[in-house]
Amino acid sequence: MAKVSDIKQDDIIRSAIEVFSQKGVHQASMEGISKHAGVSKRTLYKYFPNKHALFKVIVDKLMCRYDGQEELRFVETEPLDAQLTRLTLKKMCYVTTNDFQLTARLVMSECIRCPEISELLRQRFAEIEQTYGLNDWLNEAIKHGALEIENIEMAVEQFFGSIKAIVFWPQLIAHEAPASQETFELAIETAVRNFLKAYQTT
Repeated sequence: MAKVSDIKQDDIIRSAIEVFSQKGVHQASMEGISKHAGVSKRTLYKYFPNKHALFKVIVDKLMCRYDGQEELRFVETEPLDAQLTRLTLKKMCYVTTNDFQLTARLVMSECIRCPEISELLRQRFAEIEQTYGLNDWLNEAIKHGALEIENIEMAVEQFFGSIKAIVFWPQLIAHEAPASQETFELAIETAVRNFLKAYQTT
C-alpha cells in the first residue's frame, strides 16, 4: 500500500506538470502550484524547496521510464523478430500514455525556453547506460552471428525513431490523440521487419 506522503507528492507533481504546462517554469509560482494541488505552501515546501527542484523531479520521473525496466536477454534458439518485438513492446509501453506525453511536451517546451533545463535533460539522458536497453541484446545477437551492425547507436536511433514517428511525435507536436494499441503494435511490427531486413545475417 502506498504511503500517504507518496500519494501527496504524486498529487503535487501532477499539479506542477499542469501548472508548468500552462505557464512555463519561469512564470509558474510555488503559490500557484500549491493552490492547484490543494495543499498549503508549507506542505509544498516540505517536499520541494523550490520550483526548479520540483521540475527536476519531473524530469527524473520522465527519464525513469527509459531506464527503470527489466532487461531482456538474447536467446539463440528463439526467432529474432519475436525477441525484438517483445523487447520493444516492453520498453515502449509508456510512450502512448497521456501522462507521459504531457510530461514530455512540458520538458521539450522548457528545453526550448531555457538552456539550463536543456542541459539538465542532456545530462540525464547521458546517465542512462544503454539506449532503451537494446544495446546489450544487439551485442549478444552480433556475437552469435545473428546480426551484422557496424554502428549500433545509429541503428538503435533509426529503429526507435521510425516507431516514434508514428506513435509519439505526431501526438507530442500536433496534439493528436494517443495512438491505438493496434497502431502501436503495427508500428513496432513494421520497424522490426525493416530492422531485420537491414541487419540480419543470411
